[in-house]
Amino acid sequence: MTFAKKKSMELSPQQKIEIEKLSGVGYNPKEIALIMELSPLWIEIQNKNPDSEFRHHYDRGILMKEAERDKNTSDAAKNGSITAVQHLEAKLRQRKLSDLREKIVNGHN
Repeated sequence: MTFAKKKSMELSPQQKIEIEKLSGVGYNPKEIALIMELSPLWIEIQNKNPDSEFRHHYDRGILMKEAERDKNTSDAAKNGSITAVQHLEAKLRQRKLSDLREKIVNGHN
């Protein structure tokens, strides 16, 4: 089913899952639109809106995959992998800097 003619649409539960899976493995919004036969214009508009349903599931897919990788890295570190320990420490430093930047720029606690 193509949605190119619809001006507004709601994503089905299956579409939300598919968006999360595709974004989690690195597909960009334009590629997701082509794969799922969604209107590229609609996807572009939705992706620019941080409060849109598409954007929520797109960002969630990326974050969930990142969390999965971090959990695996953490497990490897617990099992004695020095490389995993180093990667995890670098990731934690990066996250702290990002959080600090967010607090400074946007005043979030």
